[in-house]
Amino acid sequence: DEIMAVFEGARKELSACKSAMEIRKAMAEQKELARLSSENVVSVGIGIHSGPVVFGSVGAKDRMDFTSIGDTVNLAARVEGANKTYGTKSLITGVVYGKVKESYLCREIDVLTVKGKSQPARIYEILQEQARAGEKLRRIKKYYEAGLALYRRRRWEEASRAFAYLRREYRDEPSGVFLRRIELYQRTPPPPDWNGVFAMSVK
Repeated sequence: DEIMAVFEGARKELSACKSAMEIRKAMAEQKELARLSSENVVSVGIGIHSGPVVFGSVGAKDRMDFTSIGDTVNLAARVEGANKTYGTKSLITGVVYGKVKESYLCREIDVLTVKGKSQPARIYEILQEQARAGEKLRRIKKYYEAGLALYRRRRWEEASRAFAYLRREYRDEPSGVFLRRIELYQRTPPPPDWNGVFAMSVK
């Protein structure tokens, strides 16, 4: 149920994000066709990370595969899986964001630790090409990141207002995730050393 694509060269992060946006466009068209014909809708999540990999023939003589393996591949797979948690479609790591932020409008989604890793990863959602991004997407980014900053400072009520606005006006799923977290933390506050990092225990 998963496809891995490898990009190389100086613009590999941009190429990966461009492909992600094209896949999303194609899937949106397919979703509409499925809806019109009352067929099941297929949805996909995309995760993009950049870094060193072990690339080549892997396995035994009678079961050889030509592939990429390593921590970079594993984190990309975990980031892809995080789409299920946040209701997003295309997530990238901070490494990728640093390379593509001038070309793509992205919003920070969260800082999390993935299963099998202790080092937190900052993840972002690709929203649109900068040149094509309209006021709606820029407003979503602005209010969401403001809510995220307030959440990390434990200013629950103010953070809730920002997320509730996005949930109400745009049916924003990541905002719904944070509204549920805030509700939990208001009942049971996090410990004093809480740093806002979310531990994702599933793939």
